[in-house]
Amino acid sequence: MAADADNSSVTQRIDLDRLQKLLRTRAFGRTVQYRSSTASTNADALASLQNLTAQAVPHGMVFLAEQQTAGRGRRGRTWHSPAEGNIYFSVIAVPRAETMRVGPWLSWVPLCAALATADSLTAVTGRAVDVKWPNDLLIGTKKLGGILCEQTTLPDRTLAIVIGIGLNVNADVGRFPSDLQTTAISLAAELGRPLDPVSLLAELFLYLEQRLERLFQEGPAGMVGEFTRRCSTIGKVVRVNLEAQGVVEGLAESIGPDGCLCLRISSGNSPDNPPLLEVRSAEVVHLRG
Repeated sequence: MAADADNSSVTQRIDLDRLQKLLRTRAFGRTVQYRSSTASTNADALASLQNLTAQAVPHGMVFLAEQQTAGRGRRGRTWHSPAEGNIYFSVIAVPRAETMRVGPWLSWVPLCAALATADSLTAVTGRAVDVKWPNDLLIGTKKLGGILCEQTTLPDRTLAIVIGIGLNVNADVGRFPSDLQTTAISLAAELGRPLDPVSLLAELFLYLEQRLERLFQEGPAGMVGEFTRRCSTIGKVVRVNLEAQGVVEGLAESIGPDGCLCLRISSGNSPDNPPLLEVRSAEVVHLRG
């Protein structure tokens, strides 16, 4: 179970020395750039990568903040990031050139990160944390966190991936903007007590590192079933807004080999044989199921 946090320390600075003592990773979190407040940890990580000179790419380096003033979500959305003992960080992942990667591994990075995060939070808290395709984190129907992955190519043609994660840990959801209060949740609200962000970070870094190493080495084939079981979107009737087709409704049937959402479209034209649509980028709204 997660370590409780003293109520008086929920908004205090994260103890980096204690974090290092708790780490069980090889690389993730071993180097941390900390700021009490920043515009966006993803932006910090990307800027750091673009400013590299001759030094090695810092695989596993973490950019950590207790507040983001311009946090970013998927599809250009903003991410509400108050300074209330929550977790906002970005980690740099650099697949080794000699690693034999199998299958469509790159498109699976966001799903893999979501699966690792959900698994770690369930292990620490004992609560079921689901993934809404592709990488929103839910408790029940309420959003607990989100993930934004971005990639860049360095001057030596090395591929680097920035994985940004924001989690509502000790936030008072009642102080969120009114449009978020009914749709968001924090771990503290779910458990009825504040949690220790340092312990959560140490566990999360381990799960992320292990999951991503497995993805880089083995490809995504072994994760399809695991993600499907964790994904609350599967089996639901959903609505998606696509650039080419516009608004489409259908049954979320399965996860494809490349991580796409396979959607059985509701169609009056062929009710006995509705078409299957592969969705790779869209905002998904759960309707029922």
